Amino acid sequence: MAARLERHVGRHVEIVYIDRRDRITQRTVVVLGIRGDAVRAYCTRKREHRLFRLDRILAVSLPGGRRTG
Repeated sequence: MAARLERHVGRHVEIVYIDRRDRITQRTVVVLGIRGDAVRAYCTRKREHRLFRLDRILAVSLPGGRRTG
């Protein structure tokens, strides 16, 4: 998953993510980089910089539903 997201640094992607309360959410984020076991990103929904744990990201796609390689 990290390699897939690294290819999209600086770009918008949609992620399906399990949040801290174990709810599945979908977020549009701008990938800023990978730090250890987390993705640094700007979350467009929350309008703030966030860290998303790699082990909690279920899927990644480009906006419009196109899956990333």
